[in-house]
Amino acid sequence: MELKRYWALIWRWLWLIVLGVLVAGTTAYLVSSRMTPVYSASSRLLIDQAPGSSSGNEYSQVLLEQRLALTYIELLKTRPVLEETILRLDLPLTAGQLSSMISVSAPQDTQIIVLSVEDIDPRRAADIANELGAVFVDSNQERQNLRYAGPIANWQQRQEEVGDEIEALEIEISSLGTPATAIEQSALSRLEVHLNEAQIRYTEAFNNLNDLQVAQAKESSNIVQVEPAKPSFGAIRPRTTTNTLLAAVTGGMLALGIIFLIEYLDDTVKTPDQVAADTGLSTLAAIAEIKANGDARRLVTISTPRDPISEAYRVLRTNLGFAAIDGGLKSVLVTSSSPGEGKSTTAANLAIVAAQTGKRVILVDADLRRPTQHNIFDLPNNRGLTTAVFYKDTDIQKHFQATEVQGLSVLTSGPLPPNPSELLSSQRMHKLLKDLEQVADMVVIDSPPVLTVADATILATQVGGTVLVIEVGKTRRDTFLEAVNRIHKSSGTLFGAVMNLLKPKGSSYYYYNYYYHSQYYSSDGQHEKRRRRSDQTKKRSWRNVFGRQ
Repeated sequence: MELKRYWALIWRWLWLIVLGVLVAGTTAYLVSSRMTPVYSASSRLLIDQAPGSSSGNEYSQVLLEQRLALTYIELLKTRPVLEETILRLDLPLTAGQLSSMISVSAPQDTQIIVLSVEDIDPRRAADIANELGAVFVDSNQERQNLRYAGPIANWQQRQEEVGDEIEALEIEISSLGTPATAIEQSALSRLEVHLNEAQIRYTEAFNNLNDLQVAQAKESSNIVQVEPAKPSFGAIRPRTTTNTLLAAVTGGMLALGIIFLIEYLDDTVKTPDQVAADTGLSTLAAIAEIKANGDARRLVTISTPRDPISEAYRVLRTNLGFAAIDGGLKSVLVTSSSPGEGKSTTAANLAIVAAQTGKRVILVDADLRRPTQHNIFDLPNNRGLTTAVFYKDTDIQKHFQATEVQGLSVLTSGPLPPNPSELLSSQRMHKLLKDLEQVADMVVIDSPPVLTVADATILATQVGGTVLVIEVGKTRRDTFLEAVNRIHKSSGTLFGAVMNLLKPKGSSYYYYNYYYHSQYYSSDGQHEKRRRRSDQTKKRSWRNVFGRQ
């Protein structure tokens, strides 16, 4: 049953959910459609790790690769790299603006760096991604070269110096020619010794320079661009369709949350379960709101006896008979906790359906402050309850007024007294009610609301039982509970409650009876119309036959 109640609640507030979906979705669509589209381009760089940097420990090698990738990610976003990229492409951006357009990531367990650039121009986004990678490759190469630049430059300089020395010695030896004397031979020998020493030093410098260059190649990790960026003309944002759908779902969920919050904070009586849980009373009937205007139209049991509302009053009559099965249903007080909940209309129609069973019924208007029954039945109010109490020697039936319903008489309020509570609590009033029970099979009494004045609690002790009318969705639970407590404190008997003024599109499961009878009588009425149309068709057919003859 809880699922049915939740579904009924959602169905009743469906308009708010739809409104939330439409407002949120439309707003998201309008905002997204007016946003400038942003495009993305990505290039991929490979970390070509130096062979000499590997270690024997695999775990250490993995950590080294991860740290190296993270280091390169951070270096890609440094100011020198960004400024060089801006300079090469002549971009109208600052380093900070360009940095906000760049995102760099390294897929797990790879040596790939993904460089992505977002821009409102798809071609410029691709150019920036490619140029930024090229700048970083160049800067990384320069940084690697700086590690051996000093020693290599020293040995290159040493090699050049020794080479110059060798060249000078060779020229000098060549100028001596063939030695003719011992002195010349000694000089030539000395020069050849110096040439040998110079060549040895040159070879040493060459070998050291070559070793440094090999070491540099082994220990330098390079960056290689393996996939250049290409312009993509599909905008990555705004995603108008996705944003609209997400906003619509969010709007619907927000509306649903508001609905449940409203229902949680709503302390009005809406279901028979609430009545039973708060007071232990049963719900005798569920009566829908009468759409017609005017006091006379409130008598729906007379104007439209086959209406589902009329059937609801018959259900009230039947359930009251079961509620008072021990003591007999001689008199019943119809009241409510507050004004405007439909107690007078309920009392009038209850009296009518009771009289329609062949009983002698008297409807008493005991609301001596704001009487209503004379207006509902279109009767004069120059005599009634007050005159019957004051003129106790006259026949009580002379104060009754007949109605168009056979067996139903109305005892209107009569002239309004200055002290209604004292009059209703008097011994004459008590005797009058006893006399009414003697001359009628059932007495229905319409009284003021319980919480407004004390009249209802006074009358509750003088009748067989009381019926409390509730306006669904308006009567507050604490107000209704207080009305029940007052009647119990006065030692009155409560037969039960009537759920009144139900909306046709209600939110609770107790609308089932209303719809069931509506469908039943509607179907019956449609069948009657079809039968009449069929009879009319047959008559026209016979007329046509006789006309031809």
